[in-house]
Amino acid sequence: MDLETAHRVVFYSLLFLLFLSTLVFVERLLYFFFTFPAEKKLMRKEVEEQDELVTEALYHSYASKTERGKGVLMFTITASPLLGLLGTVLGIMNSFTTMAQKGVSDIAEVSKGIAFALEATAL
Repeated sequence: MDLETAHRVVFYSLLFLLFLSTLVFVERLLYFFFTFPAEKKLMRKEVEEQDELVTEALYHSYASKTERGKGVLMFTITASPLLGLLGTVLGIMNSFTTMAQKGVSDIAEVSKGIAFALEATAL
């Protein structure tokens, strides 16, 4: 696999993680604005009628609903900087390979690798 193909894989992986985390964020936002208030009222009614053990079980069942999607966000937070760094390294490697093959005088080819590196860093 050449460096440009590897850079595309990194770039599309970063875009996929951005899309996935945005979906999870929007889903959680909609849940907390629309569904959670009704569930909170329902839980208060159920808690008033039950004993302590049942109340604790109800709490844990509702608490698990609020943490849905947390793993996806944690994975995205961990993987995105590493993929960005990998894209930066691949772009700089592409620049150095071009300099070794064509010489430093070919600025257009060298700047292409630097642009790849900056693109991965920015995303």
